[in-house]
Amino acid sequence: MNNQVLVIDGGNTHLKLGWFVDGTLTKLLRAENMLHLEGELTLEIPIALANVGSFGLDAYLKEKGFSWIDITLPQLLPFKHHYKTPSTLGIDRVCNMAAVYMLHPKRNVLVMDLGTCLKIDFMDAYGVYRGGTISPGCSMRFKSLHHYTAHLPLLTAEKSWGLAGKSTHESLIFGVMGGIQAELEFNMEAYAKVNQDLIVYLTGGDAHYFDFGQKKSIFVDENLTLKGIYALYRFQNS
Repeated sequence: MNNQVLVIDGGNTHLKLGWFVDGTLTKLLRAENMLHLEGELTLEIPIALANVGSFGLDAYLKEKGFSWIDITLPQLLPFKHHYKTPSTLGIDRVCNMAAVYMLHPKRNVLVMDLGTCLKIDFMDAYGVYRGGTISPGCSMRFKSLHHYTAHLPLLTAEKSWGLAGKSTHESLIFGVMGGIQAELEFNMEAYAKVNQDLIVYLTGGDAHYFDFGQKKSIFVDENLTLKGIYALYRFQNS
């Protein structure tokens, strides 16, 4: 079974598991806690783990007798970078860059990861990670509006919005969702102006809320981080 690999993305809000067979993602599982892993893991399939938020995961795997390859702090990367503080670079951002480097090794690629935070990162056509930005994600923006005011309700993301809300509910939805849409569009346009043949990837749990139609070279892949974990696993074991 050495052609199979289980990759685990231990995020801030949930666990995401992906089974790869001969490099192809064949099965997915989203787990809210370690109890949901019962019966899903086997000693015969190697595990590659990137864990930034699930602090009990390592202890759980050790207790169950599993061994794993930890790429949370990778020593070797398949791509170059100009990041000034690599020790503080989140593994989810590293994984996204590893995935697009594997998929498009000679293209300019912009990755916009819509999760707990909105992370936008750029890999150039020479295989160099140039850096990016971090801002609050959907839920963080809604929670901050609720927490730091006396009367605004706590809302969650919705799939449609407009320009001028005619209620407090609409105003919050239009402001948060429209603001993120504008941030995404600004970055796409800004990067496209100075980078020819730009490819754009949207990933993360909230990516499905944002529709850019059938624009050329824009892809939605909610499993990009898993593919990056697999890419790093293959690179470090090659």
